[in-house]
Amino acid sequence: MQHIKSRLISAKAFIFDFYGTLVEIDHEPPQMWETLNELGYDSNLALQEMWEADAFDGLLTPSFDTTPSYLDWRKNNIRQLIQQSGAPNDANIDDIINHLLKIEQRATKKAVPNANSVIKLLREHGKRIGLCSNWDHPIQPFLEQAGLPAFDGISVSAEIGARKPNAKIFHDICSKLDVSPNEAVFIGDNWFADIIGAMRYGLLPVWIRQSNSSCPLPNRVLEVETLKHLEEKLELIFNEYSRR
Repeated sequence: MQHIKSRLISAKAFIFDFYGTLVEIDHEPPQMWETLNELGYDSNLALQEMWEADAFDGLLTPSFDTTPSYLDWRKNNIRQLIQQSGAPNDANIDDIINHLLKIEQRATKKAVPNANSVIKLLREHGKRIGLCSNWDHPIQPFLEQAGLPAFDGISVSAEIGARKPNAKIFHDICSKLDVSPNEAVFIGDNWFADIIGAMRYGLLPVWIRQSNSSCPLPNRVLEVETLKHLEEKLELIFNEYSRR
């Protein structure tokens, strides 16, 4: 734990995952598989999970500005979902895709408790703040929607063309913050994408484990249940250091 404390104190930058770490669902529209069933097809959550972007974590993808684009890539994945849900060959799949995406756009996000206050605490101690997310859309509207403060650097998988835990996106955010991996802390809720990815690239990982079981690497990963617990732990560590 002393090694972890030392790295938290000396870190120049703290990088946050977005969904599940800083924000949560405010309004969730029907999922794609549910809408497909309403349209008369035979879909389910397991089938959707095969084709949603999270199923490709760790991989390189197109980006917003490549040809084909990230949106083209996503639409092709959704096309596979629709076809495997039983759409006939004569179905107008492009119309179904656009309908599903239009429903998806109704989703809204809100900041989780202590999201703003933990960022404020870190700023007070001179830390740079980054955001690194596996996210399918331009992220700025969602930051404004959730009422989150400005970040010193933002890396979004659909812009970079790489999904955590791929090293490319961790390299991108560290470059934007002008820090080496051993000068940065990564905070996330997904063990595979966030924690394993951060460890592989050399960042200190902080796992927001929520209701999950404890991790098997207590001397290498700082584990907390929520951002509130992280904020309390950081306050104690920073105060202890300042009294020396």
